[in-house]
Amino acid sequence: MWLSRFLPKLAVTSPQEAVRRATYIDRQPNRWQARFFRWIDKRVPAARSVLLTRKNLYTFPTLTGFGFLTLSLVLWLLGTNYQNNLILALSYLLMSLVVVAILHTYANLAGLRIKVLGAKPAFVGETVYFILEVEGARAKGSDNLTIRWWNGEDACFDFEAGSDGKQTTQIQVGLHAVKRGYLYPGKLLLESTFPLGLIRCWTWLNLDARAVVFPKPLKVQFPLQAEGDGDGETGEQVAGGDDFAGLKEYRAGDPIKHIAWKHYAREQGLYSKEYASARNNDTWLEWNSFLHLAPEDRLSALCYWALEFDRLGIAYGLRLPGKQLPPALDDGHRLSVLSALARFDISLSGH
Repeated sequence: MWLSRFLPKLAVTSPQEAVRRATYIDRQPNRWQARFFRWIDKRVPAARSVLLTRKNLYTFPTLTGFGFLTLSLVLWLLGTNYQNNLILALSYLLMSLVVVAILHTYANLAGLRIKVLGAKPAFVGETVYFILEVEGARAKGSDNLTIRWWNGEDACFDFEAGSDGKQTTQIQVGLHAVKRGYLYPGKLLLESTFPLGLIRCWTWLNLDARAVVFPKPLKVQFPLQAEGDGDGETGEQVAGGDDFAGLKEYRAGDPIKHIAWKHYAREQGLYSKEYASARNNDTWLEWNSFLHLAPEDRLSALCYWALEFDRLGIAYGLRLPGKQLPPALDDGHRLSVLSALARFDISLSGH
């Protein structure tokens, strides 16, 4: 345990606040790693929950471990050549520590169950946090665990056992979002070199996880909408306003001030003036309203105005090629609009 203090990867944080870094690093597996991952996929198919056992845990000496083994071998050669029992005993002691380290490092991870609970949606350029549940029944818990997605940054945490010997905790593992749509995080690495730092025990998990990434909001001027779009939903007149709308035949009960006296004086009949006002036009976010922008920028502009209308308390609808959401104003509608923008297929627009 004392040796682990000198290893840079063993910084410890609480499970609920595992270290998360948003810096995006585009790593691509090399030929051997890609072959190794294909072999893992055959052995362990994608699943929402994975139990760590000897079938998916791997152990190998670290650089420190190789140095430790080399030192033990040198001592053994010296003790054998000079027939020095004290040096031989020291060599055997060091070798026994390596064997003990293998067992303890493996036991530190064995028996843990990793389960995907979900992910928090985010916008392009932000960090998506996947929520994982860690469950274990080891009485001593697990120490100095390092976890990260393939293209993510390391996060370290300790897993403490409960009083009843079984405990679950939640951690969040972040991954930078670089484009809209569904984000599939890929392989999840979980590793540890606890307690001596001589042996590394690790696994690559193929978890069935994904998250929705919304377009990055783009602030542009909102275009003026036409008074009527031909479908009868906008530009209509409703009675009761201040704008003169025409004449109608007088009916008993009509206000006297609305009578058209000039027409009556010309003996053209008795009419009443009718007043109306334009119906409040529904606010629509339309794909064709931002034709001057590139397709992806249009989605970003629609995303910006969806958030803006929601902030201002204005009901709004969404019209995309092949999809329409009627005007509304609540959290569920905002999520539906943003999700529709995130999943929109550009090819449907004809571009």
